[in-house]
Amino acid sequence: MTTAIRLDSVLSLWARAPQLHWASRNRRRHWARDVVRTLLLGMSDLGTVVSVRALIQGIQDHAVLSDRLGVLLSALIPPGTLGGWQFAVACLLALTITGGYGRSRDQGRIIVAVAVAALMMLYPQLWERSADAVAMRLATVVAGFTPALVLSRTLTEKLISRVVPSVVASRVVLVSGGASDWIDSGMLGSGPDARFHIVATVATNRGSPRRALRELPRVIDDTGADSILIAGPLADRDFAFVADTALASGCRLLAAPRTARVAGVDPRAVWEQGASLVELTAPTLHTWHLAAKRVVDVCLSAVALVLLSPVFAILAVLVKLESPGPAIFGHWRLGAGGRMFRCYKFRSMRQHAEHVLQIDPHLYQLYVDNNYKLPPHLDPRLTGIGTLLRKYSLDELPQLFNVLLGDMSLVGPRPIVADELDHYGGTAALLLSRKPGLTSNWAINGRSEVSYPQRADLELAYLRQWSLRNDVRIILRTIQAVALQRGAY
Repeated sequence: MTTAIRLDSVLSLWARAPQLHWASRNRRRHWARDVVRTLLLGMSDLGTVVSVRALIQGIQDHAVLSDRLGVLLSALIPPGTLGGWQFAVACLLALTITGGYGRSRDQGRIIVAVAVAALMMLYPQLWERSADAVAMRLATVVAGFTPALVLSRTLTEKLISRVVPSVVASRVVLVSGGASDWIDSGMLGSGPDARFHIVATVATNRGSPRRALRELPRVIDDTGADSILIAGPLADRDFAFVADTALASGCRLLAAPRTARVAGVDPRAVWEQGASLVELTAPTLHTWHLAAKRVVDVCLSAVALVLLSPVFAILAVLVKLESPGPAIFGHWRLGAGGRMFRCYKFRSMRQHAEHVLQIDPHLYQLYVDNNYKLPPHLDPRLTGIGTLLRKYSLDELPQLFNVLLGDMSLVGPRPIVADELDHYGGTAALLLSRKPGLTSNWAINGRSEVSYPQRADLELAYLRQWSLRNDVRIILRTIQAVALQRGAY
């Protein structure tokens, strides 16, 4: 396969999947929107807690209202109970833990957060006072701070929507079969209170819905949309296509409630302008998780490279002793967004190995039919040490450099050559929306023993159901698979 063929394949991909252009930009946009909103809410919460705390202290000091009220409040919340700055910090921490800075408008989270913060301050008194006294103080704190926080948050949300509308409003592509029957029309428009600025509509109630939906990636690219709003019925297959497009393009996917379950979406209720919707994909959440994933990648790959440096040196010497050529070589593979990168490996083949495939059409066809690999006993390109390296997957250790450099991740779909892209068809954009991985869902489920299309199904299932917990599971199962030599050759 020549470089020209590779470039043609990549250009073809970008023509077929324009939503890849916007994936990282949309994730940054959602992340920035939520960061600004969280900071403003946090400042509001901090100011409210400090103000209420100062008011309570003023009443207790008989400087505000009446002496009688001050005496009563001092009995309910003795001076020093809430500390100084400690209770404010405890409230912010509790609001974070209980999801108070998410998009949910659930006031119950605020009540729980205030109760948790109060318990942090009152816990020592459980050993010094009666349970009734502590319970009374807890109830007083909750009753005093919760209404103030609810009110301040309501005013802050209004202020954000008025003063910083770009923080709230989303550029939306409406996938509609009749929006007026599904969502409140007041949510749609371009006014200062609008939560959604509709930049384009893909109508599914005229002609073939599937034909109309094929234009969705192009529409996202043309309009710079960061959200998709489904406002009408869709067949499960069409809905799955919209969900894949949202995941690949970094778009937030919202829909009216539906019963169909599609892999890759995690439904949760959200309130937008007083109306209930179901958020199916949360790009901001994914962005935070991807940031954590990158931190883990850098830390673990750096540690592994240091610890395995003696192994690298020994393997490099063995490879050089058996045949001339570099110990480590880079093979061109497709990365995130369709970008080509050099995927590093210990050289397990003789020099000019690709030339061997090019001059033997029968061997090349066998290579393609066998999942772009050849069985060791039929592969004339392999060296003796190369066979051993592949058997224990040691040839892939240099990909830790790719992980450290950011071309790859520890876990993700395995990097593919451009020719393999055809096996993914319309889901190619989803495949290339994430970095390839040192190990993958396919690698722990048979690897070389599993060929296309099952391999594509395994890799796409990982992307649709991705989580940090799943990454840990795959890493642990990879260690087991390598030790037992499952599927490697």
